[in-house]
Amino acid sequence: MKKIYIIAASLFLGANINAQLAVDFESFTLSTESFDNGSAGGGDFIMGQNSDVILSNVFDPSFSSWNGFSISNMTDITSAGWGNEFSSFVGSGSNASSNYAMFYPEGSIMANASNLVFDSIKITNGTYAAISMRDGDAFGKQFGSSTDASGADDGTNGEDFFKVWIIVENFQGTEKDSMEFYLADYRFADNSLDYIVDEWTNVDLTAFSFAVSKLNFRFVSSDNGAGWINTPTYFAIDDISYEYYLGLDEVQVLSINAYPNPVNNLLSIQGEQGILSLTNVNGELLLTKSHMNSTQIDMTLFANGIYFLKLENDLGTVIQKIIK
Repeated sequence: MKKIYIIAASLFLGANINAQLAVDFESFTLSTESFDNGSAGGGDFIMGQNSDVILSNVFDPSFSSWNGFSISNMTDITSAGWGNEFSSFVGSGSNASSNYAMFYPEGSIMANASNLVFDSIKITNGTYAAISMRDGDAFGKQFGSSTDASGADDGTNGEDFFKVWIIVENFQGTEKDSMEFYLADYRFADNSLDYIVDEWTNVDLTAFSFAVSKLNFRFVSSDNGAGWINTPTYFAIDDISYEYYLGLDEVQVLSINAYPNPVNNLLSIQGEQGILSLTNVNGELLLTKSHMNSTQIDMTLFANGIYFLKLENDLGTVIQKIIK
């Protein structure tokens, strides 16, 4: 059985780790209720304490269009339409801060050094996309409706969703993995559970088997037509958390063997003693229990999807990705 080792917050036991750092965009100078979409021709945004993090930006003066990231402090959470493309649906940055970044429709966040590792990011909807999904508009359908923007039956029965795939890589680009984050989900049997994300949500990036040094983003929606996504392909991002590791001493790693994987019913876990925990892709803790070399978890209690099984003890931490 393949064993997957996580390079988590401590990366390696024996590694020298700098203090945790973050790009929170507050040092970026903006006038009140304004944005920078790269129109001045500066290209990528180089952010962080030591120019640590690169956020891609491409501006096309021929069409006054941009893609990748823009920096914003817009607060409009009520105006519908493309004219409000630079506002987060929270109306501020994370923790009521002023600045944040908007993403559209493709681009990346890259480490500017080979030993920089991303730990987490915070994500929420943009106002343009959120109101389009909530109310519908000339191009995008109202989520939860069985008809598209033109009023024709779209075959969804109102079970709509909008998500972003976060595709991660190591610095060399030799290892890749991904996770999904739902910006809206209307597929619940109980419609009261349907949601459009309207708060800043932390996305943990430590649950991979390699150090994450690059993030790409791809959108998927239930509302599509003629080869494109009808839902406005925007989201807001803030608090890009990262750290450096400066070298390795003697390396010790824990091992964990969880099987079968993918799993339908009982998940069997073997490995060193410690505390087991199971989280979903949003970082929500589903269970925790003591582990004495052999444990079983009843996965029929959980919906199909991707989960992360973590074992912790005095030697450190190991995480395995579980598919159900």
